[in-house]
Amino acid sequence: MDKEEFVRYTRKTGTSLGISIPLEVIKILSLKENEIVRITIERAKRSGKD
Repeated sequence: MDKEEFVRYTRKTGTSLGISIPLEVIKILSLKENEIVRITIERAKRSGKD
């Protein structure tokens, strides 16, 4: 299974938090709309913002 790692800020989307997958990662993994992907969440740094 192919795997890529990247760091992104979370953003508010409705009542949830979201991230964007970088275009480079989409191309490397040949991702298409409606595919199922495995996401692992790990805090990289505490920002101090709430």
